[in-house]
Amino acid sequence: MQKHLNLDIIVAAAILTLIGMVMIYSTASIAVLTRQIVWLGLSIITLFICTRISSRLWQNLAPFLYITAIVLLFMLLFFSNTYPKRWFVMGWINLQPAEFAKLATILFLAQLLASRKKLKHYSDFIMPLIVVLIPAALIFLEPDFGAAQIFLPILLVMLYWAGMPAPKIFIFFSPFVSAAASFSIYVWVVYFVVLAVFLYFRKQLVDLVYGLASNVFVGLCTPLVWNSLKGYQQQRIISFFSPWVDPRGMSWQSIQSKIAIGSGGIMGKGFLSGTQNKLEFLPERHTDFIFSCLGEEFGLIGIILTTLVFVFLFYRLLILTRVAKNRYASIVVSGILAWLGYQTFLNIGMTIGFFPITGVPLPFVSYGGSSLLACYIAIGVCLAISRSKFNY
Repeated sequence: MQKHLNLDIIVAAAILTLIGMVMIYSTASIAVLTRQIVWLGLSIITLFICTRISSRLWQNLAPFLYITAIVLLFMLLFFSNTYPKRWFVMGWINLQPAEFAKLATILFLAQLLASRKKLKHYSDFIMPLIVVLIPAALIFLEPDFGAAQIFLPILLVMLYWAGMPAPKIFIFFSPFVSAAASFSIYVWVVYFVVLAVFLYFRKQLVDLVYGLASNVFVGLCTPLVWNSLKGYQQQRIISFFSPWVDPRGMSWQSIQSKIAIGSGGIMGKGFLSGTQNKLEFLPERHTDFIFSCLGEEFGLIGIILTTLVFVFLFYRLLILTRVAKNRYASIVVSGILAWLGYQTFLNIGMTIGFFPITGVPLPFVSYGGSSLLACYIAIGVCLAISRSKFNY
């Protein structure tokens, strides 16, 4: 049994956390930094506890953790006094169940997928999809679209890593692409024609019927879904495609974020010298837009170095998925990689204008006790798996 912890993963997480602490000090008050340090102490203790739990025990605990997460999300909708209903407020502690629901879902979904040796039929999508949709729907109702959407890439990556053929995954989830394309009838028609040709050459009747029928149905239903979104959610999407339509309203954050990053240049303005930050042009500086402040104060160099640390962390997690001989453990790490990787990609993309503003924190870096603790628990699970990666 491998007894040594994977220090590469710990070091990468520690460097990102240190960057986060430095930027929180620059963008927020000492009180905020102090709370984050307290959360960090709790996170470190929890991490080392998690490293002592074997992957077999995590597998046995998975159903209980998943049910607990669902119960907490239900309780949040009915008993939370805040709006949006995202936190349990207990004194100075704000606990956000959505952050822990991501990991609980990954652990339980991995158990479900690991129990199936072959995944190749559309029926194999049903239970995994239900497992993911329950927490995602509850989080969406808070409302927290940013956290809810992260469950989809988690599901896609875990299905693929568990053995589901990539073409099958694409066909099953192609209605999501149809929904996005249906905002323009011309784009949707081109997409639908390409999809039809692809399905025809696959020469599988089930794929052809399901693919065409589901995409037509979703394309027609998209206007109904659009009307069900909150007004601010619609405005964020509109401002993403036309950021200068409302520069002092919903587009303000996106515009100021890009100004902050662009004004940093190559070397940055220097620590504690960011004007967008200090003059408070940029909202949510220590949470959602902490990467923008990093770019303003440390420039392109700071952005590249931070991004490289993230890439190194994800690379080490990818290696762990490949070397882990335990099927359940390997699928768990793939889900954690999908979660942290997509959330990082989404947050950075949001700050530079590639994606609509969705309000997701940058893992290990943004202020947020629940996010930091959940990320460290996930790293603890990966380290526990690395200790026994050669065990079946």
